[in-house]
Amino acid sequence: MEMEHFSHEHPLKLTDEAQRNKRDEEILCDGCRESIIGSAYTCSECEYILHKKCAELPKQINHPMHIEHPLTLFSHPPYSYSLYSLFSCTCNVCKIYGWKWFTYHCSICKFDVHIHCASEKSEIKHEGHHHPLTFVERSSLFDCDACDTKEEDVSYRCTTCPFWIHKACAMLPRTITRSYDDHPLILAFSLPTNYHKFEQLCRICHMIVRPSYWSYHCALCRYFFHLKCAMVEKEPLTLRAVEEYLDSNLMNFPLPDKSVDAISRYVKLISLKDVNDIAREIFHPSHKHLLILLDVQSDDAEMINTELCRGCSRRISVSFYTCKDCNFFLHKCCAELPREIQHPLHAEHPLRQCWPKYFFSYTNCDLCKKFTSGFVFRCSTCNFRLDVHCACLPKAIKHDAHDHPLKLETQISRCSGCNNFTRTIYGCATCSEFNLAICCVNLSRTFKHEWDHHPLTLSYPPFSYHPDEFICEICEEDIHPNYWLYHCRQCDQSFHTNCINFDLYSDVKFGGTLQVENHPHPLVYVRKSKSKFPSICSQCGLTRYDWPVLECACCNFQLCHNCGYRIVESLPSTS
Repeated sequence: MEMEHFSHEHPLKLTDEAQRNKRDEEILCDGCRESIIGSAYTCSECEYILHKKCAELPKQINHPMHIEHPLTLFSHPPYSYSLYSLFSCTCNVCKIYGWKWFTYHCSICKFDVHIHCASEKSEIKHEGHHHPLTFVERSSLFDCDACDTKEEDVSYRCTTCPFWIHKACAMLPRTITRSYDDHPLILAFSLPTNYHKFEQLCRICHMIVRPSYWSYHCALCRYFFHLKCAMVEKEPLTLRAVEEYLDSNLMNFPLPDKSVDAISRYVKLISLKDVNDIAREIFHPSHKHLLILLDVQSDDAEMINTELCRGCSRRISVSFYTCKDCNFFLHKCCAELPREIQHPLHAEHPLRQCWPKYFFSYTNCDLCKKFTSGFVFRCSTCNFRLDVHCACLPKAIKHDAHDHPLKLETQISRCSGCNNFTRTIYGCATCSEFNLAICCVNLSRTFKHEWDHHPLTLSYPPFSYHPDEFICEICEEDIHPNYWLYHCRQCDQSFHTNCINFDLYSDVKFGGTLQVENHPHPLVYVRKSKSKFPSICSQCGLTRYDWPVLECACCNFQLCHNCGYRIVESLPSTS
């Protein structure tokens, strides 16, 4: 079927989508500048194309906002110049400016209406509301009951109740597909009741999705999106920007349980020594005796598989140095750490390596917030401290929970793993929708727990294979299905990551005894676990739950860390 159209010099032929040239780019109508889907009139001699509905618009109409004269259809506004650009106008209905395409025009009054406003239905029935909605042609500034934003736009309004929505919201499709999502997103006119148990956050902006407003969601993945966030596709980075973060040598996380891989890799990257130049005996400034190198598989090493490294406070798992005179163990990689580093999170000053003064000494890391009795890198000016695990974290990593590389940076963001706000993250440079707190980066791939005889696996949403709710076996509370958890598929047991694998004192080495003058029995360095009753220091009376103390095994005498430190400092032998 062919037609002669006033807007074009060549005949136009009606074609369907399959007949047109298949191009990757979006095809826009030359009448209304909206995407063409389905039948359209096309020119075989050039690329001119019109929607079927645009090509068949009446040449003249009467409009209720301009009853004095009829309006005539023009292929573009009939002005040789305007305030905005050549052959453009401002629609007298919706006040949009710079319109350059099909326009209904009154030449007497210079009244213009673009074809969207000219063909708008005066009343519609929308499934998002139980009353008919009336079209409001004049642009208004109001709070939209669909998208929860205050913007100026033409609108649809209910004359029975105060319901009022933007025209753009009324025209939203029921389903959309985004390039970063595996499933289509469905438009919901309120938060489904089965999701009310948890606070739902938008996957793009990480702000709350309010239950009474419209949103897009994926029922399989249990993800939600604000209307405006869902409709905006972020442009991909240029090749040069992506190459900045692509590195075949990026370290992959999560690491195995209690791994020292990050320290070993860091030492290899900065080492200037020949790999074959291995010192069999060393003196290390953290210990007064000679240290001898042993392989973790050797016969001499079998008895120490439960011992902890004095550098990283992790179980001995790779080659290590040991002292034959006392119970001292140090991973080879920890022994080879530099005495001073420059760290991107504290670029103002260098960080110098420090080690505990006494066997019961410990300090906290300013990045992961955990306590450690191992080595730390400390700024002598600012007292900024990093334990060796955080100090050796790479500037960029790969993580199984996300497709793109993650870069270490300082900015306040919400963690995609635990939903907590943090000021230091590994953020995605490609899609800007994924951030990880350091505590989540440090979570191990698997975890062995006494409540399950299988190793528990760190699991990430979406949990489409598990449509039921998750309940933590430890705290017996529901687990939010949009955040990480530890799970055993064989037993169908689940655990909050914080309940099972976040222990502030997990990198503190306990054991060792101290003899003090004001008590007849030796004191053992132990951790007082959580209980109904607090621990009370016999020296200063300080009361706490779940903390390290020097405790007498024979009686109820206890010393807190600070009192033990003061007593040892006052002894003549240590002065």
